[in-house]
Amino acid sequence: MFFGTHELAVPALDALRSELDCNIVLTVSRPFAGLEDAEGVGSDIPELRTWSKAHDVPWMGSDDGAGQKLIDRLTELSPDLLVVVDYGRPLSAEVLATAARGGLEIQASALPKLRGEHALRAALSTGLKKTGVTAYRLDESPWAGPILLQEELEIGPHDTIDDLLPAAEELTRQMVVEAVQKLDRNKREPKTRAQNERSKSEVPYITQRHRRAPWSLEAPEVYNRFRSHALLETSLSYRSVLILGGRPLTWEDGPYGVTGTFLGMRQGRLAVLCAGGTVFGIERLERPGEEPQTASDFIRAEQLSIGDMFV
Repeated sequence: MFFGTHELAVPALDALRSELDCNIVLTVSRPFAGLEDAEGVGSDIPELRTWSKAHDVPWMGSDDGAGQKLIDRLTELSPDLLVVVDYGRPLSAEVLATAARGGLEIQASALPKLRGEHALRAALSTGLKKTGVTAYRLDESPWAGPILLQEELEIGPHDTIDDLLPAAEELTRQMVVEAVQKLDRNKREPKTRAQNERSKSEVPYITQRHRRAPWSLEAPEVYNRFRSHALLETSLSYRSVLILGGRPLTWEDGPYGVTGTFLGMRQGRLAVLCAGGTVFGIERLERPGEEPQTASDFIRAEQLSIGDMFV
């Protein structure tokens, strides 16, 4: 049984099938836009659903990993092991009890740090220099079960989510295979270590609003938020703009004023005032549905004036 929703799920599932020849009896992901057991349309179809259909594996949607419909389905299937990768929700004790060997989860964080959904984005947005990937046994406490395997994952100073995902994906693929092999070789529970509760931290709640440019923060924090999504959304003259590239202008001291104010061009970048007099330099932008532009091309096309506001 495999649970997964986000980017790391399908690569891990593919590794279980191709490298271990696991018999996947059901896949489960959180549904989008009302998608239920079997069908969906367009972009609302989860990637795991598409993979399952291509490999003739049954799929169902479960938003919380705890519903009676899910429990009934698992009880009927009686799986050996539940494997969870990037599902984004804890599984209930009733769900875990349906599997003979319980549950195994691969979490893209250095547990007990960053427990929860979107841990990679949280690591970037908080400016961490390293995180990790952890295989742990599931219990009734969300993201708090005993650790089976753990590896460190370095974060470069200018890495974005697009840079970090491939490394996390490869480490996740390796770890899910090694962890399942380790469980399969041992009739008894393999050696694990308890998580240190004194070192725990939770992933902050991340939604689409997290992609909005937080001009009320200092420029390095704006940059970290950009890194966590590889873009930022803002508005100019009541129209949306996507920021596709930029850096803090650490040599600039902005004037006292309203954050989000356009200060002019600085070394080929659009300078925007952030909190504490810090300045963020936008390098590339895009109006939705239009071609990306450099800062210089954008300022000419939009006829920007000093004092215009990004909000």
